[in-house]
Amino acid sequence: MASEPHLPESDSELREFLDDATVGLRVMSPEGRILWANRAELKMVGYSEREYIGHHIDEFLVEPGAAADLLNRLARPERIESYQARLRTKDGSIRRVLIDASSLYRDGAFVHSRAVTRDITVFLEKEQAARHAMEETSRLKDEFLALLSHELRSPLGAILVWLGLLQRGGLDPAESERALGIIERSARTLERIIEDLLHASRIAAGGLMLIPQLVDLRGVVQVAVDAASGDSALKGLDLTWSPGEPIWVMGDPGRLQQAVSNLLSNAIKFTPIGGKIEVSLDRADQNARLRVADNGEGMSREFLPHAFERFRQQDSTSARAHHGLGLGLYVVRHVIGHHGGAVTAESRGAGLGSTLTVLLPLATQRRGDASPSSRRESTPTESSLPSGLQVLLVDDEEDSREAMRRILQQNGMLVTTASSAREAFELVERLEPDILLSDIAMPGEDGLSLIRRVRLLPLERGGRVPAAAISAYAGVEDRRKALLAGFHYHIPKPVDAAHLLAVIAAMARKSDGPK
Repeated sequence: MASEPHLPESDSELREFLDDATVGLRVMSPEGRILWANRAELKMVGYSEREYIGHHIDEFLVEPGAAADLLNRLARPERIESYQARLRTKDGSIRRVLIDASSLYRDGAFVHSRAVTRDITVFLEKEQAARHAMEETSRLKDEFLALLSHELRSPLGAILVWLGLLQRGGLDPAESERALGIIERSARTLERIIEDLLHASRIAAGGLMLIPQLVDLRGVVQVAVDAASGDSALKGLDLTWSPGEPIWVMGDPGRLQQAVSNLLSNAIKFTPIGGKIEVSLDRADQNARLRVADNGEGMSREFLPHAFERFRQQDSTSARAHHGLGLGLYVVRHVIGHHGGAVTAESRGAGLGSTLTVLLPLATQRRGDASPSSRRESTPTESSLPSGLQVLLVDDEEDSREAMRRILQQNGMLVTTASSAREAFELVERLEPDILLSDIAMPGEDGLSLIRRVRLLPLERGGRVPAAAISAYAGVEDRRKALLAGFHYHIPKPVDAAHLLAVIAAMARKSDGPK
């Protein structure tokens, strides 16, 4: 037979049990004087037994009339649950509490009340902080969406206006050339905005992936400088860069180029007309050191610690002089950090220029056996196109398909187009093209399914045709899927014509030229 549970055998044992409780316990007279309190209650208010017991509850409740309200409710037989109040402690701080209480009656007379007091101050502070954080997040989101709308509409508006002028005619050759330049620069601006948004999204989701290889950092910087030279020249800036000896690091060339391009874009943006930007690359101990220095607007001492934070700008008002989402340097910090490096910003103050410094670990023999030629998707830098290449171009979007067809034909290629994977598969078997260029996202069968089917064909029926995926899905995972499915290259949209022709030249070498 199970033994009965042990119960307190004396008032002293019961009192000790109540005194050790982790919640505040209190007994009050009908008039509101405190008759007894346990240790948890005394600790909560910070008073000694002598300072608390015998005193009226009104001395400790903050709100006027709170004590009278509580006593009136205790004078009735019903139980009080979750009564919110504020207690003033000995040190003057205020504790938010929940009170559960009931009254003891004997022969119809109110003897005393018993209350359980729970301190919810920390809980409420956390709740308030969470609410404030949500409100701040919502405010920042609204500000960001408004800023994003402005940043997208500005270059898009320029494109539409100048396209309209070109379509209506009446522009002389110089004006037409200027219009095309503005359209190109505006399109590049849109491309940079989208790239920064994608990078920031991947970083926030923890999905920034790298495909590292042994890379000479000079080449990465050179490509970024060449891309930035047009914008710097347009603004009348003196952009200087002198490549030195090879400096090898282990890294993803595409990601590193994006980081360097963002540094240059930042310098161009904040350097006034006629200013100077100096790019240098050298060694510092066991690191490659890249510096981008300008004599532009500089950064205030208050802003410097926040220069690499997301959506942070030195001037975020609607009257600010420069465009941008405040993502460029945020992306730089995370890309460089993912490579085991660091980036810092220096400035002597407003109007005194800035220097951004990147440190990346130098490659060593122990860093792996990767080499520049070991990467399946290395991007050629020069194009040498044989004439008469047979190219099969697959894209379900007519405008995109027509634009690429024109580029290819203008460079001496014989182009056959298909608007679906099914049509393309039949053409591969029938034409045996030298090159296959295919979109990924298409209705019905997509480009990944197409290339898998093509790779199952016999060699003499086009099964090993060099192929490149051309897709608006430009993430690292999208590129990996395309390569694993059977493509040799992955070209993100919007397509850069020079890059496309360079990739085709490399694939032409794989196919030994036109048949």
